[in-house]
Amino acid sequence: MYRHFSPVARSSQSGAVLYVALVLLILMALLGIVALQIAGLQERMSANYVATNSAFQNAEGNARLREGELKTQVLAGGNPATNVSPTNCTAAPDFQGWLQDSQQHVRRLDLCFAWGALDVPSNEAERTDQIYQVTSYARDRALLPTSEATVDTVFIP
Repeated sequence: MYRHFSPVARSSQSGAVLYVALVLLILMALLGIVALQIAGLQERMSANYVATNSAFQNAEGNARLREGELKTQVLAGGNPATNVSPTNCTAAPDFQGWLQDSQQHVRRLDLCFAWGALDVPSNEAERTDQIYQVTSYARDRALLPTSEATVDTVFIP
């Protein structure tokens, strides 16, 4: 009942399996290298996204804090004079000089418009609506920053 198989002679084997296995190993190694390069690129892209988002959130947070301070000062009946440019309507903030981690620039916009036919008092003391432009600049981190952002808002308290 048992069949006896005789071993194949060595002269009839050509070793093709070895060559096919080596080619497949080389292809798999190349695929692994490509996958590692893609993963490294995606990691750098996500790090850049995090840095950009962090800088934007820092700048927006600084702008909102400054808007809160302005609102508090206006509701208290005061005229915010600290860090506010009331008459400089044409000059933009100089971001080249902003070397610190975060800074804000505020100016009164309602004094810069020609109101035309609107029934707006010409005397500044009689005006009730104040319009401010709040510009905030921030970086993603204080030491070795990789990203920076600027947020510019118009605020009416």
